[in-house]
Amino acid sequence: MTEDELCQIIAGVLPGKDVAPHMSLRNDLGVDSIGLMSIVFVLEEQTGIDTMSHIMEFSEAEYVRDIVGICLKAGS
Repeated sequence: MTEDELCQIIAGVLPGKDVAPHMSLRNDLGVDSIGLMSIVFVLEEQTGIDTMSHIMEFSEAEYVRDIVGICLKAGS
């Protein structure tokens, strides 16, 4: 998966939001802990990445680029 594809998946969980790697999950996109888990579950469904093995990393993510990086690392 590419960075753009991952951003599109994340945007699909956040209707009406444009998503870019530099954006803050909380401040720019309004993602709370429940929203973050929704993103993680959808990423697992659509990418096949075992997100539960990286749940601590996801919970510490502050920016979209953090989530993208975790996915790219996990998928390699």
